[in-house]
Amino acid sequence: MEYAHITAIFKKGSKSDPSNYRPISLTSVICKLMESLVRDHIIEFFSQNNYFSINQFGFIKGRSTALQLLCIMDDWTKNLDIGAQIDVIYTDFAKAFDTVPHYRLLNKLKLYNISDKLIA
Repeated sequence: MEYAHITAIFKKGSKSDPSNYRPISLTSVICKLMESLVRDHIIEFFSQNNYFSINQFGFIKGRSTALQLLCIMDDWTKNLDIGAQIDVIYTDFAKAFDTVPHYRLLNKLKLYNISDKLIA
């Protein structure tokens, strides 16, 4: 069994506020290698089964956030050329993923037929 050393890394804001820190796991090279192999396997599985939306950018090879900006600028330019209205809503998801309940994430992975052995 492999163990990790957990340490708190300061994000921003007041250093006296514990919510301004995030935990990170310092693990061995073997753990990082295994994590990378599992991640690559899951991403490949999701790609082969078309589980990613065409609107998913970032964290996927060939689908960078820079590409997302180019695509949206192309869409906006086309709409401006035909005189269509463009409405934009900006949302800040900076802390959205700090609060994902693990049980919900694990259940979601099971729904996508990720093996219980891989999840455990």
